[in-house]
Amino acid sequence: MLSVTGIFLGTGIILPSCEVENKGENFKDYFANAEVIELTGNRIRLQENGKPLSYMFNMTFFDSLILVNEFPDRDYTYKLIDLRDQSVRPFGKKGEGPNELLSDAFYFSVDHPNNRLFLTDNVHYYIYDVFDLKNGSDEPKEKFTMDQREKRFMGSTVHVNGYIVGSMLHKRFCAYQISNQELIEGEAYKGGPSMAMANQSFYMNHPTKNMAVYGMSKVPEFGILTIKKDTIEVNKFSWGETSLEVSHTKETMAVVGNEELRYEYTSVAVTEEFIYFLYSGKKIDRSSRKSMMNSGLSNEVYVLDWEGKPIRKYNLDQPTRSIAVDSKNKILYTASFEEDPTLVAYNLTDPK
Repeated sequence: MLSVTGIFLGTGIILPSCEVENKGENFKDYFANAEVIELTGNRIRLQENGKPLSYMFNMTFFDSLILVNEFPDRDYTYKLIDLRDQSVRPFGKKGEGPNELLSDAFYFSVDHPNNRLFLTDNVHYYIYDVFDLKNGSDEPKEKFTMDQREKRFMGSTVHVNGYIVGSMLHKRFCAYQISNQELIEGEAYKGGPSMAMANQSFYMNHPTKNMAVYGMSKVPEFGILTIKKDTIEVNKFSWGETSLEVSHTKETMAVVGNEELRYEYTSVAVTEEFIYFLYSGKKIDRSSRKSMMNSGLSNEVYVLDWEGKPIRKYNLDQPTRSIAVDSKNKILYTASFEEDPTLVAYNLTDPK
């Protein structure tokens, strides 16, 4: 059963929530009456110049560029694809030097109104001018560091009109205002902060509004956040709680799954009007590395509006591990899954 709640969260204020009627037994059921469109893609020939794409775990599109997450790479966290000439170059050098990423963290967001790209290694935030990136300059224009000694973000974060939004160790949803360094705290973890690792989400910001969407890769839940002056409004769509457990030792913590664990939301892209989720729903097959990877693949992209209402479903002609959308030219980009992955483009049918 799906419960959809609108909860206003903030500095100690929680307003009453509301629930709507049952919307099916699972996320796929939620789209039972939505339009289904079959899509056939075209591979894009890229000029990789000795730096081939290898992983393509997630990506985003902005102004003729696609930023691709290649974090297992030894030297660089990302690659930048320039669709003007199909060139590929490494980006986001790892290391301890100036403007280098200190960890394998791979979190990014685009500030569309100001044409900026935000990257973070969970310690520093780097801000790049998109015009500079298009002209081959990979130096950040600005950077800042958050004081996270007591309260720190974990996992994915995004920039939302002057806020850094994501999950912290002590609260599920938080927004840090960059200008005055104030923090808006939201919902607590069920089971307390020790369950933070079992409830990790990934985020994507709305192109222009004070909103973000989150999905959970191993929990059947997504939601839409609206950031207000001192509160976070959460519109949550959940078909169940986490089945993950957190194992504690004196020195480490580890997330432990079970045989029933499934991959849920694996990638997200957004436009002004719509949210695009790549969704698996498959049980995680741990019998081999290949079978485990295949469990996370999907050829199904589900489209919702920013109120969370189902719009349509796209069936792709091949499975993929990540997606991005060019809203201006109405193109869905996906990452092919093969020994030498590449970019695949789909012309969206009847986009609105």
